[in-house]
Amino acid sequence: MKRGLIITAFLIVAGICFGIQPLTVQAEIASDNAFEGAVWEKIIEDDLEGGQGVVQSICATEDYIICLENYVEDAGTPDIVKAYYRNKTDEDGKKVEQYSLAKRVADTGYEHCNGMAYNPNTKEIAVALYTSYNAENRGCLYIMDSETLEYKNKIQISDEYNILGIGYDKENDRYVMQTNVEGGYSFKILNNQFQVTEDLGQYDGTEKGSNFQDLCVSGDYIINFPLTLSMGIGDYINMYSISKRALVSDAKLGFPFENVTIDEPEGICELEPGVFAAVVNEERTDGSRKFCVYKTMVPYNFSAAEIKQAEKEKANEEQQIVGMPDKTKVFSRKAILKTGLIVVVAGIVSFVFYMRLVTIKRERQRKLEHARRERQRIQELYEQ
Repeated sequence: MKRGLIITAFLIVAGICFGIQPLTVQAEIASDNAFEGAVWEKIIEDDLEGGQGVVQSICATEDYIICLENYVEDAGTPDIVKAYYRNKTDEDGKKVEQYSLAKRVADTGYEHCNGMAYNPNTKEIAVALYTSYNAENRGCLYIMDSETLEYKNKIQISDEYNILGIGYDKENDRYVMQTNVEGGYSFKILNNQFQVTEDLGQYDGTEKGSNFQDLCVSGDYIINFPLTLSMGIGDYINMYSISKRALVSDAKLGFPFENVTIDEPEGICELEPGVFAAVVNEERTDGSRKFCVYKTMVPYNFSAAEIKQAEKEKANEEQQIVGMPDKTKVFSRKAILKTGLIVVVAGIVSFVFYMRLVTIKRERQRKLEHARRERQRIQELYEQ
């Protein structure tokens, strides 16, 4: 009886505890074809400053969307780094116009500056040069301070090829880079100290065009644009699977261009889970040269923790609208389950305690009856 009660109580408690544990659903892009039919919205438009200047790369920090313009095609002339407010408030909480220009720095020549990757742990931006007009820059990355947008130092990865693009894999605290054609356009994984730890193979010939632009990493996917400028086939976006080591999709893009005669998508970054920003250089029918940043959202599988956080934030917003205290009206699923757990455990403890009292009472009654019978037997012996 006791064993049965204990086992039953254990199973009930274990089941409830399992129910309040976060689900192990991994946050990730929903499918290989996530960018098929993606709808893009223009959020930034600005002038290209150089006569032949081209914005080559984009990345995002917690507070800014950062674009890097290759002002002149050499290694000595400073290139232009521009930071736009990512949010409606700045890093100090002051209200600002979202997507407006916040900072502009031109202190370093970043060669062709073809790629950027932001590491939130170090607060640094790794810049892939792509070219090496200065021989000493071959196979190098430049490191930029993400807060001042100023050059910090240089790191050489290899002397066998130049680096075409780079992205930071936040989940695994590592970088993914792509070599230029001399390295077969191979993808390579670097640890957080910029040491090559894995080669994912060469991808020469897999692109729609004749080269690649910068890349970003999202979960198992490496995402980049193939260079199709002036080919007359339109713009495409590639998705490569790290686990499969293969190109899994190349969706055609549909940016909402107006009066654009020539366009070139150059770089892409992830703003939020499933939300991406792409920078595109555009030449207009009026002869002007602009660069624009477009944003899109793709189908995404969120983790249970992210879903709960979103539900909590939504509930808080609803409470603010109706003006009712959070504590009296908003209860999370986890809080309810915890309360239920306490009630159930208390009930189980009470039940076990009650059954223990019943057992003690029955044992006492048995002993009393045995003693009564024993006294009666002894009394009968004396009466004989």
